[in-house]
Amino acid sequence: MKVKKTLIGTFFLVIILLIGLVYFYAGKFLVIDEKAKKSDVIIVLSGDRGARIEQGVELYHQGYGKYIMISGGTVYDDVTIAQLMKDHAMKLGVPERAIVMEDKADSTYENAVFSRELVQKLKFRSAIVVSSNYHMRRVKMLFDREYKHGHVSLSYASAADPNFNPEHWWSSNKSLMTTITEYIKLAGYALGKNS
Repeated sequence: MKVKKTLIGTFFLVIILLIGLVYFYAGKFLVIDEKAKKSDVIIVLSGDRGARIEQGVELYHQGYGKYIMISGGTVYDDVTIAQLMKDHAMKLGVPERAIVMEDKADSTYENAVFSRELVQKLKFRSAIVVSSNYHMRRVKMLFDREYKHGHVSLSYASAADPNFNPEHWWSSNKSLMTTITEYIKLAGYALGKNS
């Protein structure tokens, strides 16, 4: 009887510890932000309202990349998110000659596939991948998988999203839903789905 009570007590302690870990680290786990290193190209993924391209442009102006590749497909009729991001980058001082367009991708998986095709075609050997902070764990999984045979060195830089707080991911409805959605998509990736 005493052993049974000890096992039950241990079980509940482990559950409480796991809940505590999830509570405090679920948001932080999603964020990957590596120290920037000089690369041939900075790949900026679409999907936000401008923070990603601003982060990519900042890295470009600091000399971390010779080119910016903008990855994003059609948003309406024949308008691509890549074109909108290119216009934003040029307003921020990036010359058109330094911008490489990838305007077919409609998902993170396609961002990885189509950017890899361009990286190989242009013979780039290193890249910094930029996306929103909450998105980086999934980005890294997909890009590492797609680039694993390509002899391209990848690093990852996150752009802060104003609606996501990795320290207190539960503090707003938007941050909470973003966190839950990312974990669902990560689970989909783990099960072999491309998203």
